[in-house]
Amino acid sequence: MDDPASNHDLMARLADGDDGALAALYDRHAGVVFGAVVRIVADRPAAEDVLQEAFVRAWRHADGYRADRGYPRAWLLGIAHHLALNELRRRRRRPQAVDAAGTDPDAALLAVATPEPGPPEAAWSTVRRLELVQAMELLPDEQRAVLELYAAGYSQTEIAERLGQPLGSVKTRMRRGLQRLRAILDQRGLRGSD
Repeated sequence: MDDPASNHDLMARLADGDDGALAALYDRHAGVVFGAVVRIVADRPAAEDVLQEAFVRAWRHADGYRADRGYPRAWLLGIAHHLALNELRRRRRRPQAVDAAGTDPDAALLAVATPEPGPPEAAWSTVRRLELVQAMELLPDEQRAVLELYAAGYSQTEIAERLGQPLGSVKTRMRRGLQRLRAILDQRGLRGSD
């Protein structure tokens, strides 16, 4: 298990230009970050590019990390999430070609290889997913709608446009929804550590 204090120390060393700190952060967090990115972009080569760019940005902007605002893993996931959404937007502007055989684009997404979890991991994942669904159901409708759209890959601006709401309202509902969701999951002992 990662020690939060050592993660913060690595971030301080990274901000000082220590490339060994970058390697250590990559070793600790690249798997989780890559997993999140590949679920968003549904394309392993593109996810690898996004992962690399996320760590390059972390290296360049390490002085922007604030320990009082969260853990390094969350910061890295935020950078990667932003880059993954940019990749999706880039694809929307320039549609990907379907092969000559006429493969259904949805079928192509299903063909993305992911490692199969073992039975214990699959069972625990199912329990966590059900708990998350139940926790989401406890949120007010406005907060749940915003979080569901964000999880589907929409930016806050796109959510505001889609729901016909002011951007400030979307941001507030997202923040409050995440806080409430975190409290529910903490109460149930299901939130993972960074």
